[in-house]
Amino acid sequence: MVKKRLHVRGDRGERVVDVLFDTGATRSLIKREVAASVSSTRKIIAPTYATLADGRRVTLETVCEVLVDIDDREVWVEAFLLDELPVEMIFGVLDMEAYMIKIDPARKDLDLSEFRTDFLALTTISVSYTHLTLPTNR
Repeated sequence: MVKKRLHVRGDRGERVVDVLFDTGATRSLIKREVAASVSSTRKIIAPTYATLADGRRVTLETVCEVLVDIDDREVWVEAFLLDELPVEMIFGVLDMEAYMIKIDPARKDLDLSEFRTDFLALTTISVSYTHLTLPTNR
């Protein structure tokens, strides 16, 4: 884990917050008070659930969109609102993987050597098959 003080902004404002890059957190999370001060929030179509480090299971129903400035690189994050956080925001592993942000444990810092601004989007491709008659060797 790496903790950094970073600039976060949304459609309502901006502020500097403590962000924990946590490979143990699947999704990004942000405290409700921080989210309300920088971004509009919205309910997701169906609640999802998370298990906290202490074993408690919580319901996640609301998200916000923020831009996080990481060493002059701006990244878009959709974060779930959750108040039971040790810092103002947690940057989850799915967002780290999307932008190729790594943690360098020796330096206790982020490794941005493979950082990418265009993240991989996986889609389903539909393929139509046509019956083919192949010649046979006789």
